[in-house]
This record gives sequence, C-alpha cells and structure tokens, in this order.
Amino acid sequence: MEEVKRGRAKRKLLRVTFPNGKVLCYKSTTDTMIATMQELGDDVISNIKLDLCHLPLLSKEKYPKYKEWMKPVCNGWYLNTQSNSDSKYLQLNAINEQLSLGLTVELGDDFETQDNPNKERRTKTKDKLLVKFPDGQYFANNSATDTFLEVIWEIGVDKIKQKEMSWCGKPLITTSKMFNGQVQIDNQRWIIVPNTTKDKVKLLRVIGAILRINMEITSI
Repeated sequence: MEEVKRGRAKRKLLRVTFPNGKVLCYKSTTDTMIATMQELGDDVISNIKLDLCHLPLLSKEKYPKYKEWMKPVCNGWYLNTQSNSDSKYLQLNAINEQLSLGLTVELGDDFETQDNPNKERRTKTKDKLLVKFPDGQYFANNSATDTFLEVIWEIGVDKIKQKEMSWCGKPLITTSKMFNGQVQIDNQRWIIVPNTTKDKVKLLRVIGAILRINMEITSI
C-alpha cells in the first residue's frame, strides 16, 4: 500500500515510557507532561527541584505572572507550562536524571498518540491560530495565545527584540513589565500579547514581514 502523504508537517510530540512499560504520548506535549507528573504522584513531585524563570517548575501556588500557564496536576500542585516542546523534553529529562526515575523520554514527530481521557472537550467557538513556517513546521495549540507565544519562541525572542518593533505605539518587547497586556516570555523579556485573535494574526504577519519569514497564518 502506498504511503499517503500528509498535507502539512507533523508537530513535535513527547513520549514517556515508564519502567513498568506504561507509555504516555498525547497530541499536546503539555498534556503528556501533566499526565507524567500525575503518574509520578505527589511524593515524587514534592522532591522535584527544577526552576523555570527563577521559580519552581511545580508549585502549590499559582504565580500571578504565569497564571495562564499554571496547570493543575494533582493534590494542589500546579505545573508551569510556559515552555515549548523542546524545553519540556529537557525538563522531563532533568527530572528523570535528578530522581533516577528510570523513564525513557523521547521527542519526535512520528509517535502514535493516545486520546487523553482527562482532556476537556473544547467548544468550537474558541478562536485558535494555525501558523505554518516555510520549512513545513506548524503550530496550533489549544488557544490562540499559546500558539502566538510558541511562534515567538520559535522565531527567537531576542531576534525580534533586536528589530525594536512596536505595537500600538509601545515597544513590543521590553526587559521588564511596563504595560498592561504584557506577558513574561523569557528572563527579562516581556512581550505585548494582543487581546483579539485578529490582532494576534496581524502582529505575527508584521513580525514575519520584518524578519522576512513567510509564515502562513490563519485563525481556525
């Protein structure tokens, strides 16, 4: 049987295999990481010593500046998911090494994925973004904001900052929080995130034009 060619490039996936043979691999790397933490349980989580942007990766409190990315895990623990797939892969490997958990952590694009039984079905009325890069890589997360930020990470925060771009008369990226609507995207890097999906599309197209990156950007 001839292999059917897909119309778009596959996104990166995380696959975690436990010593007992259990495998976790969902379509979202965030979902895979959360499920891995849930499988490890409270006792293991409390021993994880790993920081993200100078704050513990896992916490019993929601950090105000990262509230959009603090996702519940179990027993009051929250995971700061403000990172891309490559970073989550490195984080899981660091945790595995730190606590000698015996996990096999893999990053790829051809893994067989499972349905996440804990995933809430989202309504189709929520706007999402689909961004495709010239090399075929694409991003389409659960929210337009998540996709917007992951695209910024992919392009390079400092690369964008060097162009001294502005949005609505304000500098797009600053070294500290200066305006409402800014989100911390890296160490000493805050970016303005437009409120509407339409404006996120517009801003990404401006960034693409200035940096000469021919991205295909659509709202879905």
